[in-house]
Amino acid sequence: MARCLVVAIVLLGLASPSATADDAVPPRRLTPQELADWIDQRFAEEYRRLGAAPAAIVDDATFLRRIYLDLQGRIPTVAQMRDFLADQTSFKRQDYVDRLLANDQPPERFAQRSSEHLGRVWRRMMVPASAPNAAMAPQLDPWLAQQFAENTPYDEFARKLLAAPAAANPQTPAMMGPDAGAAMFQQAVGPQPENLASAYVRVFLGVRIQCAQCHDHPMAAWSQNDFWGMAALLGAGAAAQNSPMPAPTIKPVTEDVAYTAKLLWSEEPLAEIPAGKSPRELLADWLVSPNNPNFAATAVNRTWQYLCGRGLVGSVDDLDQVSDEERKILDDLAKLFVDSGYDVAWLITGICKSKVYQQAAAGEPGGYGEGFVHRPLKTLLPEQVFDSLEQALNLPVARIDNGPRFNGERDQFVARMNESAAETPSDYKGGIPQALMLMNGKLTADATSLDNSRTLRAVIEAPFLADEEKIETLYMASLTRRPSEEEMAFLLEHVQSKKAPQERKQAYAEIFWGLLNSPEFVLSR
Repeated sequence: MARCLVVAIVLLGLASPSATADDAVPPRRLTPQELADWIDQRFAEEYRRLGAAPAAIVDDATFLRRIYLDLQGRIPTVAQMRDFLADQTSFKRQDYVDRLLANDQPPERFAQRSSEHLGRVWRRMMVPASAPNAAMAPQLDPWLAQQFAENTPYDEFARKLLAAPAAANPQTPAMMGPDAGAAMFQQAVGPQPENLASAYVRVFLGVRIQCAQCHDHPMAAWSQNDFWGMAALLGAGAAAQNSPMPAPTIKPVTEDVAYTAKLLWSEEPLAEIPAGKSPRELLADWLVSPNNPNFAATAVNRTWQYLCGRGLVGSVDDLDQVSDEERKILDDLAKLFVDSGYDVAWLITGICKSKVYQQAAAGEPGGYGEGFVHRPLKTLLPEQVFDSLEQALNLPVARIDNGPRFNGERDQFVARMNESAAETPSDYKGGIPQALMLMNGKLTADATSLDNSRTLRAVIEAPFLADEEKIETLYMASLTRRPSEEEMAFLLEHVQSKKAPQERKQAYAEIFWGLLNSPEFVLSR
């Protein structure tokens, strides 16, 4: 009887043939561990298809350094490393991912640290160094950290950033209302409609349309109509009306033609803005729709690039240049992300718990099979370098008298390191500014000072530590690993060749200086 009723409804045109009772049941949301298992299964299938072998799973020390840098923005302490290595439970890696993302108990406040660090990561992704007012971008950090702390769904996050036109004289996010993020982001990338169109489309859709601003894109399908159609929606300041309004238009300064608002991938301009919607609200509805081909996929691709060193496919800003076949795993994972309710914490947790995330990094570029990635070495962000140096020192260098007030040292360090900061996690641009900052900067001087370095002094003055144990502790404090047999033999001979007590102390200082200035310190293995 029920089947006859469904058939009758279909024949009467009241429902589509596919609209069955099963379609009304929302898809079951995977747990983070089920997501990790799904990722591993899909990659295993891809390896088999290509006749390739996955890389080995990293040891515990490498995993701990990696997960701390990715989620906390710094290296772990020696005590944390020793505790983790001593833990013999089967699921300690999965448990540690949960701890760093969700446990906010003092004194570590892991969840708070993760939110603050991920906010900085997303700010760097959203506002490139070439943006007109990139120097203002760090003021976004508190607002972004709050979004991660509250686990704001990614579609809601995008809506917030589209919420309102940029203010003429924005205040800091801490002094502003709910539109703080939108105002600060728009000022950082430039409040002109053409700047906003380029920024929003790149950040949330993984497409660079700015080349179509002055002429049709020479290498992609985007036209000036596409570019200025999006700019028209972002330049319109009209609020929602009770009745439909004409679609907004925009006239570039250098042209005599006016362009009508238009959504990407649509053939024709918009005829009108529906009643009850502002142009920006209409744009937000379209942007975050599950039917949008790139919104969820771009969020997943950016998250994957940050955690694994490369996007799942191609460049994260050139998704329009990738074929449907190449995008298959990405699009399937994006569908699961949509089913999760755009839950960013769920996505990060699942990726970090996967074996794919825990694979060893490739020592050299290349060797990447089609359709999947082997993990490259990742370079640290300037903030990660500073916070890791501070951790290695066991001294809050950035704070006045070790209190809550900052002394500006961190900002100066980051500004200098930004001169050689990489554009993607797998780029390495370390050059003279970075080398001089590390070799001659205050942090490294403190690290190797027998008077100022708490770590160095504690190691040298520990009467219960043998020479081998002292060298091992310095390695664990800086590189989060034990020295190899060859390294230990060489350094032990160096230390024991010094007969005078002060000379032996200085030998340990030289070892610590060398470890902190090594390329390995500024890389994530």
